[in-house]
Amino acid sequence: MIGICPHCKINLAQPPFNGRTTNEVMLTIDYRKIIENNLKLKNFKNLGYCELCKATKKDHEEQKQ
Repeated sequence: MIGICPHCKINLAQPPFNGRTTNEVMLTIDYRKIIENNLKLKNFKNLGYCELCKATKKDHEEQKQ
């Protein structure tokens, strides 16, 4: 598996977790459903969080440190 969220690219195995989804299999299934049904995920940077895994911009910043 890839170990990252297919939408926002956060590493799933590294903290902070803060209630976000880290199950890669479930994220991949949900992502495929969205893509196969021609639905669009909102832009992570504009929204402030990932609609798929629920990671926030703050989670991304903390993980980069």
